[in-house]
Amino acid sequence: MKNKILEAVKFIVDNGLVKGTWGNISIKDGNFIYITPSGIPYDVLTEDDISVVEMNGTHVSGLKPSSELPTHLEIYRVRKDVNAIVHTHPVFSTTISLVSNFIPPLVEDAVMILGPKINVAEYALPGTLKLAQNVIEALENNHAVILKNHGLITVGQDINEALTASLVCEKTAEIFLYAMNIGNFNLINEEDAVILRNKYLNSYRQNSKDIR
Repeated sequence: MKNKILEAVKFIVDNGLVKGTWGNISIKDGNFIYITPSGIPYDVLTEDDISVVEMNGTHVSGLKPSSELPTHLEIYRVRKDVNAIVHTHPVFSTTISLVSNFIPPLVEDAVMILGPKINVAEYALPGTLKLAQNVIEALENNHAVILKNHGLITVGQDINEALTASLVCEKTAEIFLYAMNIGNFNLINEEDAVILRNKYLNSYRQNSKDIR
């Protein structure tokens, strides 16, 4: 699991989803959570640095876990279908958090992979239980939630699905900003959005392959 964390870290850096030490990634394996440590530059991160905690929050090994651990634990507690979480600070998704309370159903891949409507969670200070609660409320059964004045969280049945969701959400946020700037734009209707989402979850979705 630790090597998967390092691969995922490289992926979010290479794709411009984070700058500096911001953001965090975790993978759930049974009763254990593997999560990036707090404040360590990604380019010097090693497997020994990866923090391992139990589902009750007990620190087992590695460095001090990310300050966003409470949010990761709460998502895993509520969403039994989730085994990986990616938190990033991408430009377009974060911009959406400043100007809108959601991304409507714009394009098919976003509706299928992320959910019919991507909500923006109410603001709360990072690392707090209040933020975790706000994230859970806004995430619902989707695979992405935008954090007001903060960034983006995506989830998946595995790390590759969570990483794919990050890329798709950032692309969709960019499209939404362009569409709002132009003025008039079409939406996928609610009924079709639900059909598309269910088709992905029940038919198109497979154990994802490595997307590196």
